[in-house]
Amino acid sequence: MISASEGALGRREAGETVVDLAMLSKAMQMRLTTGEPEAAVALARVILLRYPRHLVTYERLIQAAWMLDRWQEGEDWARRLLQADPGNAVAWRSLAFAVEQKGLLIPARSIWRRAFQCHPYDPDIRSGLARTGPNAGEQLRLDDAALASLYLRCGRWSHAAGVYRKLVKAEPKRLDFQVNWMVAAWQQGNRKEAYQLARRLTQQSRYTLMAWVVLAAIGDVDDRALARNPIQSMDPDGEFVQKWLRIPWERPQTLLRITLQEAALLVESGTSVDSSFS
Repeated sequence: MISASEGALGRREAGETVVDLAMLSKAMQMRLTTGEPEAAVALARVILLRYPRHLVTYERLIQAAWMLDRWQEGEDWARRLLQADPGNAVAWRSLAFAVEQKGLLIPARSIWRRAFQCHPYDPDIRSGLARTGPNAGEQLRLDDAALASLYLRCGRWSHAAGVYRKLVKAEPKRLDFQVNWMVAAWQQGNRKEAYQLARRLTQQSRYTLMAWVVLAAIGDVDDRALARNPIQSMDPDGEFVQKWLRIPWERPQTLLRITLQEAALLVESGTSVDSSFS
């Protein structure tokens, strides 16, 4: 696997070609789908050498670590992803299981609860929460946070915004609640509320991707200029945002210059490399 602290620069070898980032992402996902996590990791390395903060790759590395039972590596990548997407269910699930494997059942239970609030119908999350609960077989109930996440997943923006507004008042330090409220307000059409939340979140952390996306979408020229670099570093072709929103989203083509040795990984994945870009 790739260490979460691994450097971003690699040695350029003789002979290169140019490929679309989306092609690499598709090949990586295919390797995960066919049960080949080590091959997915090799493709992830190619992307991270060029985009060390690429969030979709973080998420796929977490999935690869899960498949390989490498809980510490999954935890490391999960913590990095949660800096940018504090409500990411894949990351919370990985973090919860890693803590549980250390025998820390009380904190694991708390983290499983966070994961459940992000994705209440994920079977692994439900199993984890039930497994670490005080009463085996206890029925899992949807609290307001879990219900709000379902509204968000279904695109019921008005309902989600209303619930998250109340949740933030009750727990103002929960960044995931703030991000979800901001996105729901934006999609609902409440631009003023969304903009204020986006400004506050970008001031708190320069890694909260969706805050930069909202700022770029509804802010002025200066806001868009500020948002350009964070978005480009974390999600240059918009794949992560599209997955997050679950609605059509502009996906600009992002070309990467890679070595022929790296390109061979695509061929091994059954993906043809278009040399017309080179």
